[in-house]
Amino acid sequence: MEDDSKEVREMREEDDRNTKCMNWCFTEFDSDSIGLDYDRPSDFVTSQWPIRQKVYIIYRVLAGVFLLVWASGDMAYETIEFYQGQLWRWFVFASNWGFLLLALTSVYQAVTSVLYEYKTYWIMDPIYIRATPLVLKIQWMLFNISSNAALVVTTAYWAFIAFVSNAHNFKVMMGDMNDIRPLLTSDMSRLKHTANTIYVLADILIGATPIRIYHMFFTVFAGSLYVVFNALYFINNGSLILKTDDSTKGHRGYYFMNWSQPVEAICTAVLGMMLCMVSQLCLHGLYHLRTYFHRRCFPEGSGTDSELQNIIASSPSYNTLRESYGEKVVPDKLR
Repeated sequence: MEDDSKEVREMREEDDRNTKCMNWCFTEFDSDSIGLDYDRPSDFVTSQWPIRQKVYIIYRVLAGVFLLVWASGDMAYETIEFYQGQLWRWFVFASNWGFLLLALTSVYQAVTSVLYEYKTYWIMDPIYIRATPLVLKIQWMLFNISSNAALVVTTAYWAFIAFVSNAHNFKVMMGDMNDIRPLLTSDMSRLKHTANTIYVLADILIGATPIRIYHMFFTVFAGSLYVVFNALYFINNGSLILKTDDSTKGHRGYYFMNWSQPVEAICTAVLGMMLCMVSQLCLHGLYHLRTYFHRRCFPEGSGTDSELQNIIASSPSYNTLRESYGEKVVPDKLR
């Protein structure tokens, strides 16, 4: 009898695993997952864990201010140290694009979190509470791009340092052939290319933002924009608008994105796109790991608020209040 019951339990567990796997496939690879609609928009401005919202706001504000100050300081430092005071040259490198976007996204998240706490319905629809407002759709897209880009930048940077024999000789020419300085191997560069991913991983574990596999295409699109920018910059000899014959002005980007050798440049771009896809899978796995530990640690929080939210939002009488009375009815904030 015990053996039979054990076999039955094992069969049930296997069926449960198969069901969960099928549900995951149907959910993640459904065409609706390509978009930015989500039925619990409050997840974008709250923590996964049962902490006070004000504590989460403090974290968001500190992170936003710190990253913005760091990005600004990095601009100033590298502009003076490496680029002869030419700020625009800071934007030649993809890692700087990703770092700046990460800082701006963090500031954006801080603003929406504060608004959610103090002016909830500036960003949340008080009637259709399951509808994701545009401001949070933009945040979700920026979050996906900046988080994915951080992993791509860190992985590519350390792979370049580790496996490219002349990586430590990568330097920036300062206008004078005798004045060249290391860029990629500076202490600030090492820190910038590492701390960004550490922050992203910690942020994903703290927040409640979901991560979808299909959203990797946002980062692929952003990467494609950089490839076009890089190609124009190189082809025009360091100018995006007018081609110049000044050989000391241009070609100060990545030497492996040399568009005079298009095969090498295209291969680099394709590898970058593939790395975006792998990074999205890693982020998605971390998201599921976070929700798994949350369910294990707080089984009592099994989604009561979410179920209540769904019941209210699906009520025809509730959804037609605005149409019937011509004014907004503001319910209590659901947490």
